[in-house]
Amino acid sequence: MINLNSFKVQRVQKLNEMPIKISFIGYPATGKTTLLKLLTENTITQHYFPTQGFDFKTVRFGNNIISLWDFGGQKSYLKMNLKSFIFGSDLIFVVTDSTPRNVLNSKKLIKIANKNIGSESQIIALANKQDLPGHMETNRVENVLQVKTYGCTAIDSNEREKLFKVVKNELDKASIRKRMR
Repeated sequence: MINLNSFKVQRVQKLNEMPIKISFIGYPATGKTTLLKLLTENTITQHYFPTQGFDFKTVRFGNNIISLWDFGGQKSYLKMNLKSFIFGSDLIFVVTDSTPRNVLNSKKLIKIANKNIGSESQIIALANKQDLPGHMETNRVENVLQVKTYGCTAIDSNEREKLFKVVKNELDKASIRKRMR
């Protein structure tokens, strides 16, 4: 069990500490901002406000400082800015709402992201909105996207610990990849 107190929103005190960059990308209304809130806040609201540009939070997770970036999902915005947004990311979470149309669009987004980052970063999918009727099962989403995929329901605060475990697991893998370079 992960100690939820070890994952707290804090100001970065030491400017010389290099934070780990985690980026959340995906098309509009897939739950990127809600996932960010699930990781950093106690209350999850179900009001939808499209992200204009990006949202950013810095958290301490164990001994690590993590910069969480939530990028607006409008297609024209992503097309113009995706490369600069994801540059330097240690992990990239592609968030899909688990509908067939969005999963197929997310596959295109993953292809573009892979082209821009090469092997510098790991791309992981979050198949959000698993609670909604008509959603694709996580294993089907993973088969379509061809990247490791975790199912989730971002509006369910009971999934906070599950998301922490996903982040910890993927950060551990990322640190191993960095050491191997």
